[in-house]
Amino acid sequence: ATLKTQAAKAEEILIEDSAACPLYLARIIRGVNVGSSPEWLQKRLQSIGLRPINNLVDITNYILMEMGQPLHAFDLAALNGGIVVRKAREGESITALDGQVCELLPDDLVIADQSKPLAIAGVMGGEESGVTETTTDILLEVAYFQPAGIRRTSRRLSLHTDSSYRFERGVDPKQALGAADAATRLILAIAGGRTEDHALVAGSAPDLVGEIELDEVRARALLGIPTFTAEEGHAILEKLGLTKTAAD
Repeated sequence: ATLKTQAAKAEEILIEDSAACPLYLARIIRGVNVGSSPEWLQKRLQSIGLRPINNLVDITNYILMEMGQPLHAFDLAALNGGIVVRKAREGESITALDGQVCELLPDDLVIADQSKPLAIAGVMGGEESGVTETTTDILLEVAYFQPAGIRRTSRRLSLHTDSSYRFERGVDPKQALGAADAATRLILAIAGGRTEDHALVAGSAPDLVGEIELDEVRARALLGIPTFTAEEGHAILEKLGLTKTAAD
């Protein structure tokens, strides 16, 4: 079944800068048991050079690698009120998950609660709101951030993460709901817990439509199939959701 969505109330999720963050989606999952991941999950992460941390963090990393969509889990107990997506205020700082104290500028986008920044949007979560062995309730974040802003903040702070790498290059905003659903299913299966049958959504996924020129001769050469026709190529691309436009 397709994951249902429910428009978030302003006190649940408030996006103050919709240009920098057009879409923010959250799922509240209560009663989870944080611990080691099953062997199959640890082995899959290790096979691509990632160190297993705990089941919740491992699941977000697994979905990141599987779908190219970064996710972040906040410890719900560390939040003071709802989520606010905003630019940092003058003089604000945050201790990132790697222990680095980051002095923020008003140009930096943060995920905050009613009183403080919780994460550097699209780059790294904060130490105070991260998942630990004592976490029982989480807020799972899936969002789309405008690439240029993430790139600017990541480079200025010299914080380069798997999440920032993808957000800087642009993720598919249309897959956010699917990534949230896939992660939630794994969390419930591996870490237990319970959740509502809907995701809270603020904003909407932008339509990122552009034109790409297909070099049919080069495509045929790369495929190594001399008999591959342009019509076959067009049919495959159309099945993937692309639309053919007339050449100039």
